[in-house]
Amino acid sequence: MRTALEARRVFGGISVVCARVFSMASDKLASIPEVDIDSDGTFKYVLIKVYGAKKPSSPEEVKTIVRGFKWGEYHGNIYDKTMEEVQSLGLDSECVGGGRIKHDAAAKKIHVYGYSQGFGKADHEVAVGLLKKKYTDYSISCSDEGY
Repeated sequence: MRTALEARRVFGGISVVCARVFSMASDKLASIPEVDIDSDGTFKYVLIKVYGAKKPSSPEEVKTIVRGFKWGEYHGNIYDKTMEEVQSLGLDSECVGGGRIKHDAAAKKIHVYGYSQGFGKADHEVAVGLLKKKYTDYSISCSDEGY
């Protein structure tokens, strides 16, 4: 039978290991840019939640990101590429919706709208909030109109 001191050492070691694993996952989450979209044009985008290998128990363990590119014929193409990048870091993800982005770099305007037939409509307000962090001098809007 273990003494209380031995039990504390064992459980203390486990908590230190858990803290290190959480810290590594947090560092990996922090390394992922919140926004990665094409510099100009109209294209499909997806809103993605990224987390550790298992779904998190707290919101601090989740990072929401926006990805949008002209090369994505389907929203799934963009998500699949992003999912591969996330998995290479040992993290997991889920697509929580999609839409379209019209990015006019010359006018410093971004408009978020529409939906994804495969993933449903993303929360455009969340996407706009993330875009505003990166494009601080832009006029950024959204609507539920259009496809």
